[in-house]
Amino acid sequence: MKKLFAIATLLVFGAVSTTFADTRVKIKDSDHARAEADLHAPNDHPKTQVVPNDQLQVVVTDDVIARSCCMPPSLVVGGKITNVSDRPIDYVRLHFAFEDRNGKVLHGESLYNHHAESLADDAWVQKILNEKPHFEPLRPGQSDTFRFSVPCSELPAFSKVELFSNDIKQ
Repeated sequence: MKKLFAIATLLVFGAVSTTFADTRVKIKDSDHARAEADLHAPNDHPKTQVVPNDQLQVVVTDDVIARSCCMPPSLVVGGKITNVSDRPIDYVRLHFAFEDRNGKVLHGESLYNHHAESLADDAWVQKILNEKPHFEPLRPGQSDTFRFSVPCSELPAFSKVELFSNDIKQ
């Protein structure tokens, strides 16, 4: 009986070892790995960091490099703002600061929340549209959106992007 048990154990170990011996790990060659990294590199960029504000909650929902056959690549950042204060907010001006590794601001962009976009119109656009700048206030608890797009060719090489929402009109 002991011989039978020993033979069965050897057969089981033999079958298991041949199964595991056939297991292979696929290793990518360095040229293939480099090409794959180069494919993903243009889409990699420092993600936008929101600087907190006690009157407004800002959530970034999109932060991508958009590519098209007809235009240069653009950094597109979109999101949602919510009035968390107890008073209405007339409008919010959002500021994007593109910084180097040392925190020095290399480039800046700004925009208004969606309901107040007309505040950014210049006199010529106002004349064409035949309207004056206006906004719809955000009541406490109410939300609005924003979308920012800038061609990557306009941006310097940056290490950090911060989004400030401290320019609020109440």
